Amino acid sequence: MYFLPAERLRLYRNFKSIEVNDFHGLIRFYEQNEDGIRALDFDEYLDCTSTYTNALFESGNYGKHLVMCDHLLELVIMQNVDYWGGEDLYHRLLFKKSASLYHLQEFGKSERILREIIKIYPHDHLAALYLNKALLLQKPSWLFRTRAATVAFALIAVLVIALEILAVPQFFPNLLLPMQIAHNLLIGLSLATLSVGEAWHVLRCRLKTLSWVRQARSRKLSI
Repeated sequence: MYFLPAERLRLYRNFKSIEVNDFHGLIRFYEQNEDGIRALDFDEYLDCTSTYTNALFESGNYGKHLVMCDHLLELVIMQNVDYWGGEDLYHRLLFKKSASLYHLQEFGKSERILREIIKIYPHDHLAALYLNKALLLQKPSWLFRTRAATVAFALIAVLVIALEILAVPQFFPNLLLPMQIAHNLLIGLSLATLSVGEAWHVLRCRLKTLSWVRQARSRKLSI
């Protein structure tokens, strides 16, 4: 469909007249006039599409946002766009893509993109923070085994306490003290297993993040 220059100008002007924080208004206008927006000059098209993509993210439309991020990333690479609106557009798109994956609970995919961001931009503290969060939310199998052991120790402690209350005083009074010691040890072991397991997971994620950032910075300095 062909659009006259005056029509394209009017379309762009109408889009730009929408409040920047009116995310639903921006999305609605863009989707209703997508053919016309595609007919705009490159700079105008990129401006509108970048604004629309950001509005998708801010309004929580993470699935659509991922599709538009891939489209814009391809466009930015093909057209060799470095900075747009005073910021590194490639960097922003990559980070927002990882954030959308994070919100969709696709933590492994988000982690991979965050690692790439840190490799290119090793001083991006926000990317390092989100990488640590993505790692934390990916629970390794050993952590589930640790939690299972915690529950097992707690259940055995409950069983010991039940015997201590119902049976031991009447039938085995001489075992009362050992049973009390046993249930205290089991409760302590349960709490210790949980605490050590969770603390080790947090520490490992932190060390992995710091190691990746340190390696990225070293590579950057060696170039």
